[in-house]
Amino acid sequence: MSSRMSLEEKFHATGGKRSYVQRLFGRIAGIYDLMNRLMSFGLDRYWRKRAARYLALATGETGLDLGAGTADLSIAVIRQSGPNTHMIGMDITPEMLEEGRKKIARLGLQDQIELRTGDAEHIDLPDNSVDGCCSAFTVRNLTDIKQGFREMFRVVRPGGRVVCLEISHPPGRIFGGLFYFYFYKLAPLFGTIIGKAFEEYNYLPNSLTTFPDAPTLQKIMEEAGWSDVRFYRLSGGIVALHVGTKA
Repeated sequence: MSSRMSLEEKFHATGGKRSYVQRLFGRIAGIYDLMNRLMSFGLDRYWRKRAARYLALATGETGLDLGAGTADLSIAVIRQSGPNTHMIGMDITPEMLEEGRKKIARLGLQDQIELRTGDAEHIDLPDNSVDGCCSAFTVRNLTDIKQGFREMFRVVRPGGRVVCLEISHPPGRIFGGLFYFYFYKLAPLFGTIIGKAFEEYNYLPNSLTTFPDAPTLQKIMEEAGWSDVRFYRLSGGIVALHVGTKA
């Protein structure tokens, strides 16, 4: 598919954004973890650990990880939470989940983490059925962000939290300029050299172009029903961690 096509044209050519994203992540599932480590200079583990701390399930509670992919965030939550905690990880891409299952089995966490195919905009769970919900680098890929946060609100029990970790728009001209040069110019090059995946790693920066900044995402979450929504910029604002509560 030509890299000169706009993202909207690519979505249309493949049957919509959901279908495009599913195929794209299916193609890079085997190199996804390696690319995350390399492109973030290892910071992605620190970011997930911070997100997991904010979710912090209590003894016996169950959390939901949307866009769970290879299960890194689910694993981080289990490690940061009390005993007998469980995570349900959902993702639309079977190939990513398969990588995640291998990892969970290696770590002996298969009794605490269950991975299943699922859509963040139409969560196949009853109302008020989980104690908290989290996502890492998922919301940017949704077709309708507000619908995603509404669904999260529906399935979380009153008093439960949502934690959203996402790439953001760093404030400040100098640092922001350096970030955009790296993210838009060098990241696709990384993908091409290491993973022979220019299309996939060209999508990642371009998906940020229309993605809301941290204050705007805060408002979207509030409009979806979440209370006491705050955000924390990490690593100079490269990523933002949004946290909200279901009153």
